Amino acid sequence: MAILLDTGFYFGLLSIKDQYHQQSQSIIKDLIKKKYGKIYTSNFILDESLTLINIRTKGKRLDLLEKMKKLFLGSLAIANLLSIENSWLDSIYNLQKKLSAPGDPVSFTDASNIVLCNNYEIKNIVSFDEHFSGFLNVIDH
Repeated sequence: MAILLDTGFYFGLLSIKDQYHQQSQSIIKDLIKKKYGKIYTSNFILDESLTLINIRTKGKRLDLLEKMKKLFLGSLAIANLLSIENSWLDSIYNLQKKLSAPGDPVSFTDASNIVLCNNYEIKNIVSFDEHFSGFLNVIDH
């Protein structure tokens, strides 16, 4: 059993004003207890998370940027970091096009999460995005 951590979870952990802060705090307790088995994230989620925290704070909270980095890299990392393979990029793009609809776009990173999970046989994802339903078991409590 395994689980992938998405960007919204990481942002919710650090931002007490985020609408998903309480849910992220609850989920981290289950992750610590190994309720979902091995914990993974991706290099694309790392990129998206660091970008999101820096953009939302307008570059004024480098302390939060550093805390976010530590959630991914080094001895305080929550999850094992997996890399998106170059050979998957066309499949990711095609899935992004398939899932996107007018007024309801899907990011390349979110499409990469689905492809990564399929390739690594990861069935669960911590995410607050609805478009993962039907592809993965979404943990969002």
